[in-house]
Amino acid sequence: MRDSTNLTPPEISDLIAAGKVESLVETLSHFHPADLADFMEHLGEEDAANLFHALPEDRRVETFELLEEDRQLNLIEHVGLTFMAPVIDRMSPDDRADLVKNLPPRTTERLLPLLAQAERADVKRLLAYPEETAGAIMSTGYANIGPDLSVAESLELLRRIAPHRETIYYVYVTGPERELLGFVSLQDLILAEPTQSISSLMNTDVISLPASSDQEEVAKHMEKYNFLALPINDERGRLVGIVTHDDILDVVEVEATEDAHLMGAVAPLENPYFRTSFHSLAWKRGSWLSLLFLAEMFTSTALHEFEGTLSGALSLVFFIPLIISSGGNSGSQSATLITRGLAVGDVTLQDWWRVTLRELGMGIFLGIFLAGLAFTRAWWVESDYLIASTVGLTMVGIVLFGTLVGSLLPLVFKRFGWDPAVTSSPFVASLVDIFGIVLYMNIAYQLMGSPTP
Repeated sequence: MRDSTNLTPPEISDLIAAGKVESLVETLSHFHPADLADFMEHLGEEDAANLFHALPEDRRVETFELLEEDRQLNLIEHVGLTFMAPVIDRMSPDDRADLVKNLPPRTTERLLPLLAQAERADVKRLLAYPEETAGAIMSTGYANIGPDLSVAESLELLRRIAPHRETIYYVYVTGPERELLGFVSLQDLILAEPTQSISSLMNTDVISLPASSDQEEVAKHMEKYNFLALPINDERGRLVGIVTHDDILDVVEVEATEDAHLMGAVAPLENPYFRTSFHSLAWKRGSWLSLLFLAEMFTSTALHEFEGTLSGALSLVFFIPLIISSGGNSGSQSATLITRGLAVGDVTLQDWWRVTLRELGMGIFLGIFLAGLAFTRAWWVESDYLIASTVGLTMVGIVLFGTLVGSLLPLVFKRFGWDPAVTSSPFVASLVDIFGIVLYMNIAYQLMGSPTP
């Protein structure tokens, strides 16, 4: 058989069709589960199911956890719940809960009785936590020991429970009611004397978060303290789970994607681009475009109101795109900087006055700089001092307004509990467009004396 690194999905399908699944699996056995999952993502549903069916049981679990949600659901449909129940039983608790949450209700009703009682109870407990909270993304597969054990006893216990735990790099010390007393690292245990007690070795300065915490707060804590795992408590201070670094990577990716979509004036997608239906994508884009269209209608209304001013100096029309685009661009820059600053903690709501002063100075500086360029351009084209002055003065005002609106709107949205990313570039640009037209026409009227309606 050819080297598996050179195999393509069509060739794999041919091997499966020829009944050589077992030899194919043997060839792919040295592959990382992530690579196996990638192979399966590019196969047809039937071929992927046949390949998955032929994998050894331990490889099934690891590979299944790394598949995309829709492929997981397709596999369950093709190979059946009875075959999949042992696989789902052995999944990590948080991944298993996410899978059950995405299953159709009737499928969930049929699956839960097939799971072991402990796993079934664990799924129900995790699903009870609200979306996007620490409880919803945590794993209950943590390692805990009592304070009265010795180091040798603790290591022996860890050898037995390690295969069923998410991670053992941090071992949490708990009391009789699972109250969190402290923690020890695996390195501490290995280097300590075997007879030393855990109570004398443990670190009691534990950083944890309640299960009700927002997942973004969890991500900030793990980044700040460089944790591999963060313990999660219930309202009574009892250890209920841990959030690991791989879970947080998923959260960060989701949050960053959501912000990117919002800043592009698109309602966030729940699925990847090519797995989002045409109807859903059209709705998520069209709803925002409709809102922005309504906002831009005020721009045309403003232009209509100043028809007399424009008719008196038709050359003013030529510079409208230059003016409103500069204002929109400056506003988008500020909105992006402040939104990102809020997301990573560089900017807080208490910094609103500092932001205002900084962006005020920046708006004036950038406005004067661009005004010089705009004045030169207008003078070069029209050789009219009044028109050039109108364009230059408007540029100062529109850039200043754009920077202030773009920087303060994210803070206002954050203050009211809304996502600052909603102040997307198109949204800021629409506000700036309206202001820019009104400012431009009023300055033209004052300088050039053109009659208004």
